[in-house]
Amino acid sequence: MPLQAVPPPTTPPAQAAAPAPAATAPLPPQLQKLAPVAQKAKRLTLAKGGRTEEAVARYQIFLRTIVKPGAVPAAPEGVTVSAIPCVWVVESYLQRDLCFYSITGLLGCEEGATQPLRAIENGQADLPADTACEVYAKPVTAAEDRVIATLDSLKEQMFDEDYQLAVKPRLVKAGATVTER
Repeated sequence: MPLQAVPPPTTPPAQAAAPAPAATAPLPPQLQKLAPVAQKAKRLTLAKGGRTEEAVARYQIFLRTIVKPGAVPAAPEGVTVSAIPCVWVVESYLQRDLCFYSITGLLGCEEGATQPLRAIENGQADLPADTACEVYAKPVTAAEDRVIATLDSLKEQMFDEDYQLAVKPRLVKAGATVTER
């Protein structure tokens, strides 16, 4: 016996099934964030043995923010918890990449160097029960703003010191004449 297609049952428009409600489960709090706060590129011309090459020392200062929600204390029945403990640390780092270019384009970049900076802030607070302990909580972003303010006054000095102490001596030791552009 040949198979026959069976048409789907018809439902009157008034009785069409309603779409399932979308799940509104809260997203988990963001507990870590990396954010650049300052960048600089120093263009260089290197000369050695009558040949020249272009290089760029790229710098970036970035923050790493980590928050750790504390355990909500157990409350007796009928008592609501009014605060959530939250601990955070805001750390700052200087990252350097040195890249070399030929007349045909990029030759390559050294492995980046990252070093921690002294601009750090640790803190803790009891947040309102309706506020998540995450990187976007007000006391955490206020701590980031204070670290950024400290870095803003020092960033050019840090970029220049790293270049003078770590990059230029290495290039000169290799026999190159370095010209900053």
